[in-house]
Amino acid sequence: MRGRPVLGAISGFFFGIFTSLALMMFGIWPLDALSVFGLPVLFLIAGAGLALWAPLGRNRAAGTTEAS
Repeated sequence: MRGRPVLGAISGFFFGIFTSLALMMFGIWPLDALSVFGLPVLFLIAGAGLALWAPLGRNRAAGTTEAS
């Protein structure tokens, strides 16, 4: 398995909580079930997915170079 999916999921969850609180405090999104439960779960899934896809561009083995 590539990346760190647990760390990505936890980070995404906290990002979702703080995003929903910021949207609520600035009056952009009302406090409802979607903002309390939906956004943190959505960002949890997105964080885990991005963490699985994490090593962006590190497909080559260490120490090898491209031939020109």
